[in-house]
Amino acid sequence: QEASDTMLKWLKTNLLEYVVLGHGRNENYHGEGIPIAYRRDAFDLHRFEEMWLSYTPDQPASRMEGVGQSKYPRVMIYSELVPANGDTPIVFCNVHTDHRVDKARLAECMMVMQKLFAAKHRFVLTGDFNDRPDSESILSIVETADALGTVDATAEIKGSFHGFSGDVKDRKIDYIFTNLKTDPKSSYAVPDAGEDGVYYSDHAALCAFVEI
Repeated sequence: QEASDTMLKWLKTNLLEYVVLGHGRNENYHGEGIPIAYRRDAFDLHRFEEMWLSYTPDQPASRMEGVGQSKYPRVMIYSELVPANGDTPIVFCNVHTDHRVDKARLAECMMVMQKLFAAKHRFVLTGDFNDRPDSESILSIVETADALGTVDATAEIKGSFHGFSGDVKDRKIDYIFTNLKTDPKSSYAVPDAGEDGVYYSDHAALCAFVEI
């Protein structure tokens, strides 16, 4: 999440066993982005889209006017990956929703879920949703359990945001949702004690295991 151009270049240079996809959210396709990566030997890419969470998702840096969305464009990465084992495709999405207004986050989450409903594939949805577990936007995802089989794979994790303090407390705003087989009890947040006051992020990275 929130990868700069420099970070993205480093990832592509160093993660040689992975294909790294995605670009910045600004009009020139640079700036902060939310890239994804998949193993070259495990998947083939069938489809890839990076879209803005707006009424004109193909227009770079577009925003969703009228719902209080902040000045920062919000994006979603959508990919369809074909497993090397010959199984059916998996949709892997990554998102970063608005940090200011509940109504904006709900509209963005509904747009994301509409995409997943249309895909009709198994999926993994990750992201910084900037909202608590009992919020309307997060419940709009969890409540697709009957229709899509959606599970919050990070349900047992109580916090993820620490603001460069290392203490996440109960501030949970990051999630991994899926309809693949998963055990939320096996998910965890990667510790970040900080070295000389330097943290790898202001969020704790979340990890979950799914069966493909």
